[in-house]
Amino acid sequence: MDESEPYSSEDEDVSLTGSDFEFQLTTSKRKLNSTQGAASPKRVRHPSVSGSSQSQTPEESRGLGPHGAQTEGRATACHLYEAVRSGRSALLTVIDDWLEEYRRDREAGILELINFVVQCSGCKGVVTREMFSRLQNADIISHLTTEFNEDSVSYPLVSGGSQWRHFREGVCEFVSLLVRGCRNSLLYDDFLFSSFIALLTGLADSQVRAFRHTSTLITMRLMSSIVSVAAEVTAQALMTRRRCELEKNKPAEHRAIDRIEELEGSYRELLEHQEDLRSLMNGIFKGVFIHRYRDRVPEIRAVCMEEMGVWLRENPASFLNDEHLKYVGWMLHDKQAAVRLQCVLTLQKLYVEKDFISRLELFTSRFKERILCMILDKDSDVAVETVKLLLLIKQQTDEGLSEEECAAVYPLVFATHRGLACAAGRFLYHTIMNTLRI
Repeated sequence: MDESEPYSSEDEDVSLTGSDFEFQLTTSKRKLNSTQGAASPKRVRHPSVSGSSQSQTPEESRGLGPHGAQTEGRATACHLYEAVRSGRSALLTVIDDWLEEYRRDREAGILELINFVVQCSGCKGVVTREMFSRLQNADIISHLTTEFNEDSVSYPLVSGGSQWRHFREGVCEFVSLLVRGCRNSLLYDDFLFSSFIALLTGLADSQVRAFRHTSTLITMRLMSSIVSVAAEVTAQALMTRRRCELEKNKPAEHRAIDRIEELEGSYRELLEHQEDLRSLMNGIFKGVFIHRYRDRVPEIRAVCMEEMGVWLRENPASFLNDEHLKYVGWMLHDKQAAVRLQCVLTLQKLYVEKDFISRLELFTSRFKERILCMILDKDSDVAVETVKLLLLIKQQTDEGLSEEECAAVYPLVFATHRGLACAAGRFLYHTIMNTLRI
């Protein structure tokens, strides 16, 4: 899985047939035209947008007007990009302004987001309204690729210098705030996020590293934010159902029929939201994560492992199981130290939670041998964090480590690497103190 390996977007271990990822392929921006007259009564009807079938001039295809002036879509996309890049704007205010624009014209709004991703990738191309209306996602991405300087390996996410130092954090914050701002309405509008994710999925499969890296980061953080919202919706649904049951169990003379009907309506709506969120999460997981967690670029693999850790912690009911934990276990064997390190850090945040231990039993027995081998990792940082992980396993589990397995850590107190020796010393100290207490 190093840089010399050929690029692959296939995963022979996972079948996508019949999966919810098909939703992402069929529910795209074209749905706007087919559903304009059938909007749900509980949702705001947005103004319809008609696309032109006229051919484009070269200037128009690059987002330029007849005199070379930039179009409105380019200007607004620049506003989002500059707000994130400079770090001087309050992103919450920027997103609120964008939401107002989206509610006025949702196709213009989604174009802003798409071009924001394009600019974050370092591409000079622009997706115009006409391109968005007439072309399929694959054609749009192909057009953008021709506008990209593929000879350059430098793009915002990997650029050096003070102005780019916090760019990654800014992009992640923007995505998180975007989902939070849409969690009560637009997250379920069957257009915004389905269209956005569909294009991101295509970009994440691009041969251009800048597109692949940038779109994967955005999509993974998008997933983390949706997972967080899904956990909240699940909690709200459980609470609403309990309230409804309590009301129904009251004596007939104290029972409020209107209140019961209101709670039942709220509960049904929350269940619909759960299904919508589940569809989005499945689309991202099977459309992006399954392919990119083993990408040839180590930074992309590390991003996948980092965000997977968020999903496992934020929504353990859905993700903290062997079906998802296995990916973290597999990547403990990665050839790049940065990826192995991210996996160990992800596991530390899981084992520190006592409530998670029972869910981690199968994972512990399956990958403990590999974790024990990593105390001798050629990368000192990986070895140090692995010893810390083993201490957590020792403290949090009743039979997580045998005496023989603990003994393998003790000699590291004599390691020449100071951090490793200190970590092994703490492991030995806690082991001895635990023995004395017994």
